[in-house]
Amino acid sequence: MKLDYVPTGILWPLLSLIALGVAGCGDDGNGDAGGTESTSTATGGEGGAGAAGAGGASGATTGTGAGPGSSTTTGTTSTSSGDPSNTTAATTTTTGAGGASVSCDYPADHANGSITFYTLDMGSAEVNCSYQITGRNPDVVAHVPFGGGQYFAAMNTEDYNSAGMCGACVEVSRDDGRRKVQAMVVDQCPIATNPKCVRGHIDLSKNAFLQIGEEREGYLGTTNGGAAGKISWRYIPCPTTSPVTFRLKDATNKYWNEILVEGHAHPIEKVEVEINGTWQTATRQSYNYFVVGDGNMGNAPYHVRATDINGSTVEAMLELKAGGQPASAQFPACN
Repeated sequence: MKLDYVPTGILWPLLSLIALGVAGCGDDGNGDAGGTESTSTATGGEGGAGAAGAGGASGATTGTGAGPGSSTTTGTTSTSSGDPSNTTAATTTTTGAGGASVSCDYPADHANGSITFYTLDMGSAEVNCSYQITGRNPDVVAHVPFGGGQYFAAMNTEDYNSAGMCGACVEVSRDDGRRKVQAMVVDQCPIATNPKCVRGHIDLSKNAFLQIGEEREGYLGTTNGGAAGKISWRYIPCPTTSPVTFRLKDATNKYWNEILVEGHAHPIEKVEVEINGTWQTATRQSYNYFVVGDGNMGNAPYHVRATDINGSTVEAMLELKAGGQPASAQFPACN
């Protein structure tokens, strides 16, 4: 899969927000100073190596889109190890438009986490969540709202939840909050290719890691296998106010397609497409695109609806064309 489409067609009117509430990886780098990464060919993935130059050999997994228009991209993922424990997820509510309350229905915080770091040049052709890489050295990924797009992360396999946490934002704390950094999940850190990639581990982009650690430290999180630093982290709303956007995987194929949701304030729970007057639920792929059935959604424009983890929805009409196509709004805020 390539993400550099050539736009064609005409953008249909976009539908407005329906608010239900307010508004590398490779093998282990070994040693205390080395996290690692490996590769994932499922339209993207993270690549990299841990601090202190401890890069890992790359391994690969493949994921292709179903149907005649399917294609693949190669990328890499990240890894680490340890045994984190969970606390309870926050359920604070806020009230906004329409008078309804919306809770941040996020997964639990991790009191005992760990971190390593990676760079895209350690093997990432694409990131596993299929977002566009817009810069290298320094590494920049589209829609990342922190550090000018440079503060992003690869999530361990269990917490990645089959791409369910793609686009989620996290706040990582060191030594009981003495140092913190915020990042967006754009990659997977697969346990299959790196033993550091256990539950609770995050492989940060190098520039994000350096906000709370030094390159020589490499693998932080004493309660989850690291040699130094106590690491904890939690999910937070992404500070994104621009409209949610949708992207078709194939800009020209009217018989098969998949849908990517980008720029959302909260993780995406579900995507649906209205076909012949009936909403049909799409299946999420490991590389974060959604496909309905065999990928044939009928004739464009496609009426799509995304639901976030808090139960709020946005809708849009998608033309058969390349590039991001915005909805009319962002998901409502939550606390």
